Amino acid sequence: MSFLLDPFLLILCGAVTVWLRNRWLYRISRHATKILGVVTVLLFWVIAGSLYLNLGWFDWIWQWTLRAVNGRDFMINSCVFQFEYLSTAGLIDFIALFLFLLYPLWLYLGILLGYLLFGQHERQTGMVGLL
Repeated sequence: MSFLLDPFLLILCGAVTVWLRNRWLYRISRHATKILGVVTVLLFWVIAGSLYLNLGWFDWIWQWTLRAVNGRDFMINSCVFQFEYLSTAGLIDFIALFLFLLYPLWLYLGILLGYLLFGQHERQTGMVGLL
């Protein structure tokens, strides 16, 4: 969970959501994609937001890296960069808020990828069915 990893994880989650809906969840609800999408974005916002705010609920995520100093350092630098993470008031906080607001877009792009790969309905196979 970092600003560098989250877009890729959200795209993957969107594709997996479509796969789950097409394989099993279409019998339960026709709104399964929307429900899973909302739950996924909320889960990402809670985990990434608590990391960025250094709330301590998910400290184990950044502690395993052995390179991050705290959750905000992990969210901003992803153990790759060396941006300022201590005094983030102003521009860095604004950019972080903008990145958080992009999370639904990343998930939506993953859902579109899932439709392409697995089809939009349970009877469609998508591009995976062509293999």
